[in-house]
Amino acid sequence: MKYNHIQRLLSAALLLAFTAPSAVFAQEGVAPYTSSMVLSGDVKLTDKNNNITLSLRDSDVKQVLRMFADKAGMNVVFHSSVDGKVTLDLVNMPINDAFNLVLQVAGLNYYTQHNTLVIIAKDNADNAAFSKQEMMVFPVKYVSASKIASFLNKNVFSMKKAGLSSVDAATVNTATNEIIVFGMKSDAAIVQKVIDQLDREPLAKTFAVNHTTPAEMANMICDVLLPSRGSSSGDNSSSGGIAPAAPGVGTTGGAAGIITGGAASASSSSSGSGSELKLGEGIVACTVAPSTSSANSSPFDVQNLAISYYPQRGTVTVMGGSEAQQEMIANFIKANDVKQPQAYLEVSIVELNEQGSKEFSNEWSIDSPNWAVKFSGGTTSGGRSAVPGTREHVPVKVLIANEDGTFSEKESFIPHEKWYGAGPYISWQMNYLIENKKARVLANPKLLVTNGQESVIDLTQDYVEKVTSEFLSSTGAGVGAVGAVQRTYTIGEDKGIKVTLTPFISPEGYVTLNIKPEYATEAGQVTTPSATGTGTDLQATLLSRRNLDLKNVRIKDGETLVIGGMIQEEDSKVVQKIPVLGDLPIIGAAFRSTTSKKSKSELVIMLTPKIINDGEGSVADSL
Repeated sequence: MKYNHIQRLLSAALLLAFTAPSAVFAQEGVAPYTSSMVLSGDVKLTDKNNNITLSLRDSDVKQVLRMFADKAGMNVVFHSSVDGKVTLDLVNMPINDAFNLVLQVAGLNYYTQHNTLVIIAKDNADNAAFSKQEMMVFPVKYVSASKIASFLNKNVFSMKKAGLSSVDAATVNTATNEIIVFGMKSDAAIVQKVIDQLDREPLAKTFAVNHTTPAEMANMICDVLLPSRGSSSGDNSSSGGIAPAAPGVGTTGGAAGIITGGAASASSSSSGSGSELKLGEGIVACTVAPSTSSANSSPFDVQNLAISYYPQRGTVTVMGGSEAQQEMIANFIKANDVKQPQAYLEVSIVELNEQGSKEFSNEWSIDSPNWAVKFSGGTTSGGRSAVPGTREHVPVKVLIANEDGTFSEKESFIPHEKWYGAGPYISWQMNYLIENKKARVLANPKLLVTNGQESVIDLTQDYVEKVTSEFLSSTGAGVGAVGAVQRTYTIGEDKGIKVTLTPFISPEGYVTLNIKPEYATEAGQVTTPSATGTGTDLQATLLSRRNLDLKNVRIKDGETLVIGGMIQEEDSKVVQKIPVLGDLPIIGAAFRSTTSKKSKSELVIMLTPKIINDGEGSVADSL
């Protein structure tokens, strides 16, 4: 007897432990749920919910349920699917709760018709015939009624709990956005609870960004913040992150959520047509929706989180999601929308050109009536004289008779052959020339650079890179073939100086630069005969390039960085001489011509950064 009392006390203690409110087991310091609801049917056997004490061992479930029906004063009907035994020890437990526990343990469901209980196995197909007792209509305001109906069917009614319909009882009237439930009265309570929990006005908040562009901030939220909180692109790859997607194109898969949208195509318009932005037009950066459902529940995506931005307004709008997500995004924007440090950068680009040449030449010529030899620079020629002498006009005075009988004197010219005699005549001419050229090209741009933003100094010029000629012919009426030459010019754009730099400004007063100077000068041209048969065409223009790519060059505020050593030198010497005579010592210099050329070009770039401190909040100030 004592053993039975002890067993009943233990059973009662265990029962109270499992039925006690969750607050009893709440740990200190653990925040309660922001919202919760019990997903169970409203099992109500009798209005007089008296407490009962009951102890049974391997009793037939039908007999146990008959006992509950007698307590409630109701009739009972058992479906052929009802079978099994139960063992229970209940002490001072409400009869409705005890009845619900027996149904759950035995895998049964019940329906009431007037004063009669109908007991049936919850997995039996005949549940549909008993559950459709009433049609109930529930209006939905803010979200999709069809999605709530799907949620009810897949996540509530599919559990087949006692007191609820065990079939898909919810459907929808899409015209009025209403949920229609074909079920029992006890379904109404749980359906209304689900609607009250999910049918909420979507949260919407707009944030103004001051120091970054709306596109950059929206894309940072999509690419950095949301993936770090469990939302992913769902490609199941090891790299993770957000996969680029065009606006309106989604991805599938994922663990906690799917991010879709145009985060990587932020410059495109919201319509996707590539048209210009209209005033106030918004662009969706990404949306976060539930991923594929688990084995026991289906996703519910009426409260998706969408990130959009408005370039013309300078704002980022967060639509949907929870209050916690809104607060998280607000804190992220506050932490990252800070003024970026800037620096005033003075750039001096100097090119020094120096050219010099020295020329010493001898010209010899030997002439005779029958042969001639000539040496001039790099050419030596000789041979028989074409004319043995030189014909010249000799003046002669002639007397002319006048009509009046007088005479006048007039000068006339007659050809005369002048001979130089039989011996050769030797002539020698010496030329000596020194030429020096110096030039200086200076560019001194001053610009304001922002931390992490690329800046470009472009001092290039256009030039003719290639010329192509072609002959166009046409036939005129009754005239024949006429034609014209058409020339096509290809223009290059990279001749000159171009400097690309990206600064990183530290709060310690240093500026780290990635510098990429490019310098191109014309080195020569290549020509080919023209396709028209006349003249030549420019086939290619050759450029001489001097490029550098410097990474992480650190400069202190106010100091100057000098990039030098980009020197190009060219020396040439040409010696032309008369064979044998030009090789003689001392006197051989008179039979040689020497040309020496030297050119030197140096490019120097000087950079002086000055960090701007305007007293406003910036990244440097917040570190």
